[in-house]
Amino acid sequence: MALLAESLVEEWLNRKSFFTIRGLKKKLDEIDLLAVAHRGAAELEAWHVESQVSFRPASYITPLTEELAQELGKKKTSSLDCRWKG
Repeated sequence: MALLAESLVEEWLNRKSFFTIRGLKKKLDEIDLLAVAHRGAAELEAWHVESQVSFRPASYITPLTEELAQELGKKKTSSLDCRWKG
């Protein structure tokens, strides 16, 4: 499932004019995707992307902001039965 998620995110990034590198490793650490785009004369935009897919997620990778937690009526760290209302 992780490979499928990374492939979908990589395709989206490529369509947004990003050059992508997948699976960069340093010792035990790994980056899912590194995306770089040329945005001007001497300007580069770079993203470090981690992807995760789950049918029943246990938690968010990072906590929700205070505003979003209030809007969704959820705890900042719980994603169980969280439905996007947007």
